[in-house]
Amino acid sequence: MPDPRIDAIADVQDIPRRVQAQVEVVDIAGLGAGAGRGEGVGGAALGRIRELEATVHVLRAFANAQVPHPLEREVDPLADARAADEEIILADAGQVERRQEKVQKGVRAGDPAAKAEAAALDAITDQLAQGLPVRTLDADDARAVARAMGLLTAKPVLYLINTDDPGEPAADVAAYAAAQGAQTLALPVGVELELAQMDPDEAAEFAVEMGLGSTRGADALIQAGYRLLDLVTFFTGSGPPEARAWPIPRGTTADRAAGKIHSDMERGFIRAEVVPWDKLVECGSFARAREQALARLEGRDYVVQEGDVMQIRFST
Repeated sequence: MPDPRIDAIADVQDIPRRVQAQVEVVDIAGLGAGAGRGEGVGGAALGRIRELEATVHVLRAFANAQVPHPLEREVDPLADARAADEEIILADAGQVERRQEKVQKGVRAGDPAAKAEAAALDAITDQLAQGLPVRTLDADDARAVARAMGLLTAKPVLYLINTDDPGEPAADVAAYAAAQGAQTLALPVGVELELAQMDPDEAAEFAVEMGLGSTRGADALIQAGYRLLDLVTFFTGSGPPEARAWPIPRGTTADRAAGKIHSDMERGFIRAEVVPWDKLVECGSFARAREQALARLEGRDYVVQEGDVMQIRFST
């Protein structure tokens, strides 16, 4: 995860080693007809997607006669998005149906938990029958059941549109994504490939002239994925040997954040000493931040904020 703050934190304290936050992106085969019923390569891909936290649909919007469309049709990113989503909804519907059959035994026995799950599954079934993803369902309990099941339409989604030229996603794709509760990002991948083969300084000049912005290519995708997962970054590094960036879900408490570093820290959590990253850089060290009353002591229920630099006190 490209983040200049980690270098600023390390430079001001003469920390040699810097470790960026990590986002893993897995390239999976596209979904063809029949994938929703488990057929072919696409069917196997759905099983892999269920293991992941979010999905990125790469949609073709560039024109190149030398690269034929796999379905032998004209370039139409909206049609491609709809076709993939139909297979995903079909796969979810089959999974829910199988779960409903299992839950019925508990319902007949009068199990309250089974009855509650059955009601949630009914709501999910109705949503999918309308061709809508579960993530847009206005029912917290049903969405919780869907996430626990690993339903594909419950996961956050980004439509990545591979375009010819820089610019915003096409209006029809953007509107479709909004209705699906999804995000969009347009990237001129061909242009980025050409720039990658140029001298870096020349490439940067061309990028400015073309209006590509300061965050481009793979970095733009990584940052979009970070936003898609609704992650925030906190830092550790109050001296050598390393400064490290840690990704955590927004709303994570200090003790859970400590557990991201090591499970012993969460179990034995006492308190966290917290300084905003920019204040630490201004001061030059944790010690000077304390002297200037910029360091705070926070308990286990403190919600970690974007850019916090933390020292964890814990017992073993």
